[in-house]
Amino acid sequence: MDIIFSLLECASRPDEENFSNYFYKIGFDNNKFRLGWVIPPLWKDIKNSLKEIRPFLKKRKKIVFVGMGGSINGARVISHVDKKRRLYFLNNLDPKNLEEVMENIRLRETLVVAISKSGTTQETQLLAKAMKTFLGKSWKSHFLWLSDPSSFKKLDELGWKGCNKFPIQVNGKEDIGGRFSSPHTLVFLLPLFVILDQDFDKLEKVFACYLHFLDRLRKEAAELALFFKREKQAFFNIQVKRDFQIPFTTWVTQLFQESLGSKKRDFFVKTMIGEKNSFLNITLPLKVADSVIYTMSLMYFLQTFVALFSFYKKINFVNQPYVEKYKNKVKELKERQLDMPFSKLSCLPSLIGNKLDKHKKFIEVIIYAYLKNEEVDYIKKMLRRKFPYVKSFVFEGPDWNHHSYQAAFLDKNTLYVIGLKKSYSSKLDSSLIENNVSFLKRIGFATYLTLSSKSLIFSF
Repeated sequence: MDIIFSLLECASRPDEENFSNYFYKIGFDNNKFRLGWVIPPLWKDIKNSLKEIRPFLKKRKKIVFVGMGGSINGARVISHVDKKRRLYFLNNLDPKNLEEVMENIRLRETLVVAISKSGTTQETQLLAKAMKTFLGKSWKSHFLWLSDPSSFKKLDELGWKGCNKFPIQVNGKEDIGGRFSSPHTLVFLLPLFVILDQDFDKLEKVFACYLHFLDRLRKEAAELALFFKREKQAFFNIQVKRDFQIPFTTWVTQLFQESLGSKKRDFFVKTMIGEKNSFLNITLPLKVADSVIYTMSLMYFLQTFVALFSFYKKINFVNQPYVEKYKNKVKELKERQLDMPFSKLSCLPSLIGNKLDKHKKFIEVIIYAYLKNEEVDYIKKMLRRKFPYVKSFVFEGPDWNHHSYQAAFLDKNTLYVIGLKKSYSSKLDSSLIENNVSFLKRIGFATYLTLSSKSLIFSF
């Protein structure tokens, strides 16, 4: 049976048991169907969904999106084309992220959009409650949640009763996982609608142009998956237009690392973006001048490739079974004093050198702090000079936990370096950020403990 037909059949008939179609075995997370992204939504559903939200955008000059991982990464990618800088993001518990957002907005002109499928994502709740405190008594008129309808009651129980809530998916269903939520859900379509000045005609034209490419994107993804199906490791280098490399990095990393990582023993995944190396290269198989259509097309092409490649590798690409490991450890650490060695950041190569063995091909530095691009570049250059034959990556935590922890759990090729600040100083009210910083530290320490012998931890 044609592999594309199998994928489309499973996506369009999820309630039918068809065990001859292998996507029925690899497209469910436990008992939850997760292939709703394969078939794009109807334009009328998109328009109706945005029409409901549009009144809340009135007189709002800035939109602050709050979320983690797949709930926000797509919005961060498309924000790159917003020349008016209307979109801001809260996805880091380091108070520096909150400070930066507050310095660039006026609360009376701001709408806060919090996003969580489950409604219970702890980091999202903490950050959303900080914004709620800043907004004071008028918070309800400046706030809305995007979540799965089945999670609305949980949101009410967590203090959001009376807050406006909308389904993440424009058709009201719950069959799309976080990392597949762009470009077909409000995670992507709402920020795009804002960028297009809330013009339905512009959005409809963009969406129609994007749909025109889907058959070709599926066909090219199928050919590429077939070409790579015998590869023993999933070491991929995604070629992205130069201006999009930084915005796309986290989104692409989550798609590949969480979908393919730690799904089979001794099958490892690493994902690079826009570099020249010996990794397996993947490039969008068509030329698209428009930045928005390019973004949407690349997202769908890569998602389809991951699904089809997983078919050949017999991998469930929509679940993430090991993520609960660090989350459970975070709960255990609630009452524990967290002690770790202190070091200057410039001493990091020495710390790594004492731990690195000849079997490690990669170093991943995960800093549980809000980093500027120049800080990331500084760490990368320092590691390249010291360890030229080992590929180094630098990420922010806890965002890393949402896009790469799954892959890290069974990885034997990588040394994981966990870094936390000794002090998270802030101009903000200390009582407001205390819980955020405490939870951030526990996530970092839990990550270190659960990755065991292949990790080290330090503070700076």
